[in-house]
Formats: sequence, C-alpha cells, structure tokens
Amino acid sequence: MKFPDQFILKIKKINLKKLKNINKRKTFQITLITALLIAACSIGTAVGFYIAIMENLPSFSQLEEYEPGIITSIYSNDGEVIGEYALEKRIEVSSEKIPEILKKALIATEDPRFYKHNGIDFLGILRAAKENILNGGDSGKLQGGSTISQQLVRTLLLHRRQTLRRKLKEWILALKLEKNYTKKQILTLYCNQFALGHGAHGVEAASQLYFGKHVSQLNLEEAALLAGIFRGPYLYSPHNKPQLTLNRRNHVLNRMVVEGFLSKKKAQQAKKAPMEVLPLHRTESEFAAYFNEEVRKYLEKNYGVEALYKGGLKVHTTLNMEMQRFAEKALKKGVRTLDKRQGWRDDKRNLLEEDLESLEKLDEAKIPHWPPRSWLQAELKEGDILEALVLSVSWNNASVRIKDFKGEITNRDIDWTQTKNLKKLIQKGDVIHIKINRIDESNKEFLASLDQEPKIEGSFLAIDPHTGKIKAMVGGYSFLRSKFNRATQAKRQPGSAIKPILYTAALENGFTPADIIVDSPTEFDNKWSEERWSPENYDQKYKGAVTVRMGLEQSRNIVTAKLLQYISPQAGVNYCHKFGITSPVYPYLSLALGTFEMKLIELVSAYSTFPNKGTRMKPYFITQIEDKEKELLEENGPHSEKVISPQTAYMMTSLLQGVVKRGTAQSARYLDKPLAGKTGTTDDYTDAWFIGFSPDLCAGVWVGHDDNETIGERQSGAVAALPIWIEFFQRLIKKEQKETAGQKKAQANEKNEGKEEGFEVPPNLSFVEIDRKTGLLATPVCLHTFKEVFSPGTEPQGFCSLEDHLMVWDYYNRIKK
Repeated sequence: MKFPDQFILKIKKINLKKLKNINKRKTFQITLITALLIAACSIGTAVGFYIAIMENLPSFSQLEEYEPGIITSIYSNDGEVIGEYALEKRIEVSSEKIPEILKKALIATEDPRFYKHNGIDFLGILRAAKENILNGGDSGKLQGGSTISQQLVRTLLLHRRQTLRRKLKEWILALKLEKNYTKKQILTLYCNQFALGHGAHGVEAASQLYFGKHVSQLNLEEAALLAGIFRGPYLYSPHNKPQLTLNRRNHVLNRMVVEGFLSKKKAQQAKKAPMEVLPLHRTESEFAAYFNEEVRKYLEKNYGVEALYKGGLKVHTTLNMEMQRFAEKALKKGVRTLDKRQGWRDDKRNLLEEDLESLEKLDEAKIPHWPPRSWLQAELKEGDILEALVLSVSWNNASVRIKDFKGEITNRDIDWTQTKNLKKLIQKGDVIHIKINRIDESNKEFLASLDQEPKIEGSFLAIDPHTGKIKAMVGGYSFLRSKFNRATQAKRQPGSAIKPILYTAALENGFTPADIIVDSPTEFDNKWSEERWSPENYDQKYKGAVTVRMGLEQSRNIVTAKLLQYISPQAGVNYCHKFGITSPVYPYLSLALGTFEMKLIELVSAYSTFPNKGTRMKPYFITQIEDKEKELLEENGPHSEKVISPQTAYMMTSLLQGVVKRGTAQSARYLDKPLAGKTGTTDDYTDAWFIGFSPDLCAGVWVGHDDNETIGERQSGAVAALPIWIEFFQRLIKKEQKETAGQKKAQANEKNEGKEEGFEVPPNLSFVEIDRKTGLLATPVCLHTFKEVFSPGTEPQGFCSLEDHLMVWDYYNRIKK
C-alpha cells in the first residue's frame, strides 16, 4: 500500500522533531554531568587547598609566645650606657609612650580603616589601587592595601615571597589576630616590630637614631617622617635618599589631612619645615671597646649567645667614664709620641698605584677598603687625627682631602720626620694621617699638620685597690685595628716591675730598708738552673754599698739578685703566687730581672695590695646583671685575699714613694698627690712598664710591639711608659682639684696623726732619722738625713760618721731631697 507523499513528509517531520528532543536531552544531561564534575573538582580542589593551607598555617601560639630580640645594654658605674649588643637595635615601648600624632600618621598612611575592619579591608584594597593609578606610580605616594594586622602577621609568621597561598594565609592569620588582640595591642606591637633603617627596629630605636630623642618627644614633622619610613626603610631613609624621604613625609601629612587627623593649615606649615635628622654615625665607637669586649665574652660564656644578643640584659659595670677617657687619651698620645721618635715610615698606601684613572673619579671608583673608617664619623673636629688623601705636594706644603673638605698641611712641625721637604715624605695619591688644627666649616676647608699612625702598641689598666673594681681599661691603640686585649691577654716580661714583690719577700725575711747590699759585678752560681749567671745593671754601672731602699729606688739589678739569692728563688716564686700572679714563674735567679712573662692585670692587681694595707682585692668588672624585666640574675662584690701585713705593705709603699721622689720615676714627683710605683724595662727595650698607685687608685701601663720588636734605643719604662701614666694622673688630679676647689687649703695640709702624705700608717711601726745613703742613725755631719720606717726592734744601732760617708762612692754628689 502506497502512502501519500504528504503523509510521509509529515511522518518525517515528526521523527525529526523527536530526534531533536532526544539530542537536547542528551546535551543537557552531558552538560549537567560535566558541570557537576567541574563543580565537584573545584570544590575538591578548594577543600584540598584550604586543608593544605590550614595544615601548613603557622601556629598562632608562635605569635602569642613571640618575644622580639631586645638590646643588651652595658652601663658604667654611674648608669651611662657604654655599650650595646643586639642582632637588632630594638627598644620596646608601651602604648602610652607612643605619641598620638605618630599613631594617627601611621593609621592615615598604612590603614585608614584600622578601627573599622576586622583584619581585612577590601575597601582599602580598592582605595589603594585607585590612588596608585591616579598618582601614576609615584614611589613617594604609593599606597598599600594590606592592613596593619596583615603586615604584622606577614612579618612575624610568614615568608616574604608573594604567592596566592601566602596571601590567603595572611588573611586567615590577620582575622585570628584581630580576634585575639585589641586594636591597642596590635598597634603597639606594630610600632615595636618593624625595621626602620640602619639597624633600628621599632619607633623608639628609630627616634633615637634619627632625632636623638625618645619617641614620646616627637613633633608632627618627625612623626610624619618616621611613619613614612615604614613602607620601605631603605627607600625612604633620610640618609640614603633624602629628597624621596621628604616627599614621603609630606605625603603622610597629606594623608593625615584626608583622614581628618590634621588641618590643611597645619599640614602646610609642617611641609615647609626642613627635614632635620642627626648625622648617621656608622663608625663603631672605640670608647671603652676593650672593656666592653671583656663584658661581651663573659656574657656569652655564662649566659649564651641568645641571651646576649636578644635577651635585653642590663649589665652594670665598674667602669668610670672619666677615668676611661683620661686613659684612652693618655695612651693614644703617648704611643704616637713614641712612634714619632723612630721617624717617618715609608709604608703609606697610594691610590694611584692601585690602577685608578684619577683622583677626581675617586668616589665612583670601586676601591677596596675605601673610604677610610675615619671618614664615616659624623663631623670633623679640631684636634682629630684622621686619614687624608694627598691631592698635590710641593716641598713646603701639600693639599689634602677628607670627605668633602679640602685642607693644607705645611712643613712646619715635622722635625720628627728628619726632613723639611714634604716631597721626600709623601706624594700625590698617598693616604696619610693628619692632625686637624683649624676648620672653616662654611668653606669646607681646614689647616692640618702631618702625623702618622703608630705601629707600636700599649695598654692601660686602673683598679680601685680597696674594692678590686676595674675603673679603666685600654687594651691597645685601636680596637678596630686589633681586638687583642693587651691588658688582660698579653703575657710579657715585666722586667724590674717585678721587683716590689721580691723586695716584699726580703722585708718579711729579715731585711730592712736600711740594710746595706754591695752593688758590684757578681757571678751567681744558680743551683736551680745549674748555670752561672752574671747580670748587669741597666746603666752598666755599679755603686758599691747601697741600702735596700736605694737598690729599689734606682732599680739596681745586682741588689735584687742578691736579695733573691738570700731568700731563695723559690721564696720569690711563692710570693708571686701570694700576690695573685697566675702566669707560670719558676725558681731561677733571673726572676730578679722579671724574665718570666705575665699580664698587666696581674701586676696591677698585685701592686694594689700595697695601698690596701696588705690585702689584695680580686679584680672584677661587673657589679650586677638584670634580665629585661629587671630581675636580678647576678651580683658581684669585693673579694679579699690577705697577702702581707699592713706594716709590710706600708714599708713597701714608702720604698715605692722613694722611686717617685728620687728614683727611676722621679719625673712624676711634681704631681700634686702622694704617689708610689715602679718602672720596668726588658732587654733590647722590647717592653716598657710603669705600675703605680695613689692612696685610692692603682694603675699600670705597658708599651711595646706585639712581635717583640724593640721600642727604640734607651726607651725604658721611665721614658716610654711613665709619661702615659703621668698624663692620666695629671688629668685625674686636675679633675679632683676642681671638685674640691671650695675646700680650705689649710685643711688639706693639716697634720693628721697616723697619716703621712696620704697613705695611712698602721700601728706598730717605728720611724727613725737615718742617713739615707749609709743606712745608719743620722748625726750632724750627715747630708742625706730623712725618717726611715722600720718594724720595731729592727732599727739601726750605729751612728753615721765621716768614715761611713767615704764608703759610699757618690755620697757627696748632688743632694736630692
């Protein structure tokens, strides 16, 4: 049966429509399934990503337990800071000490909706993006979208690398931070945490660095400048990029106006103010550097590195700042003087010999170790001795440069170089030392004289004999040049500086100051070393019969050797140990000449026994240590050791006063203070010493080369070391006299029973008038009479006669009172 065409066509249309519907249903099903699969994958990915983030999210307890590193401070005996140790220079302050003007400046610039959001500010992100577009990317006006809370958790808990994962962690942690802390706590932590340039962390340290004041004292312009640095401490450092920093400060002021914290008028006035910051002191301070290093080593050994550099310890020391200044100045002056006695050294660096194109391009050239450290100090001062670059030279003057200052030196005052022709000494491109005599700040010019950095080294130590407190310590010419502490570490032969210990042993073994010893060439049979020994006197002369007192005053080696032979070298060793010498010494007769090495601190401590009535106080330099909460961790005080009787101590003090009045240290006798001490010199003049004391202070000086090179011909302890000691005591006496200027002079001169020239006389001593050269009781014919001190019953019994005078070869030489 055949169907009509129309019917067939209609059937086809119906079937086609059915097929289309079927296809639509299949497409929808496929699309739905695909969408469900994609959604499932997305949800799975998101959940997995969230789980991964949460699993690796830093513990919030890290923030709760976080303790930023705090500076360990070292204090002098009067509470002044003399040193600081920290990985970060941070001084924490409370919210109350942070001025409102700084808080407003920070909020206006970093997080205007700080008090309105809960850790994340999406409106702030849009605002920052808009402003950055409008500002055209101006680096001085860049805005950030991160809130203060985000910045804080990013710095404390997260790595710096910018990723989507880190950003999500930052948001989560910021929300947690806001939930667990108040806005006040968050802002305070923010102010104390961030690096603000040149090692300063937190607003207090930065305020002191840039303005020399506490953060609570900041004015509007200073607060705005500080707030601007938060965005980039290097980029906005007033020392690195001053103009960019000024722009940033003014932007902060504008932001404060926009946020309603400041009127336009006040902002305009503040923007007109110049940007004033302190010069950046980039040089390490050399003041008390050796002393501070002793403290640092002690803290590291006993409390550990973590406590030292992060613990905020408060270390109170024994150091007296004025004495320390006096000691440093005296040592530097003395060492420079000694060095000049050896003449000019042709060992100066020349920059033109280092393949530089020209001196004019010096700043652009990459020169190792340039500029010199001394150029980094804040300003030039008259009297400074600094490194200078020679620009040109003629026979009688030279042009030199320090930083952006140009100066002139002439051939005046250069006799120490043994020439008047500067061209024989220096040339263009040399780096030399000069002393600045006059400065013209307005024209950036100065006048100077030629100087030289010394090769020779020295050390100085001062101890309070009644407590053992170390009052001053200088371990070398320059801590920056050498950190080796020659006051506490260097072992050197003391030469005749050992003699007071041996004379003490002699006094306690039957000798008196008036006993006669023959000073003549002697060959000793040294049974301890099984060698014969023939020492010589320093001046290679012999004086015949001399008293024990004169043997010490004039440092006669033969007299000391004979005394040591009589009491035995072992007794000498025993007394060295009694006086606190811990360095190895052996029972040889050469001990009389100080041939065994020991430290300056050992000798100064030993000598301190004499003015303290025979008791040695153990040296110490830390009185107490507190933690950052001011809880006491350690406390130290005097520790005494009885060494000799007060009577023997006084007799030795009297003998050592004679060294100053008439002996090898008589160049110190003009000082207006009761003083005593002993010089020391070693073979070939490799070491020079002077250890001396007043009633209240014991101080010692050592001078020499680290490699045992000679100091110079005839550079003995009296010539090389004593002038440094005198310079120190001169300054100290002048200070003391100034402090007591209001007191009556008569009171100072008033005779006081039991005292002689300031050193207290103990009981059970006898004072008898004798002839100082013969050691016998004085008669009218004697020329050298004075009162000698004795233990009762040991006084001389015979009277001096003309015949006795003739037994002393220099009796009728010039009389010294």
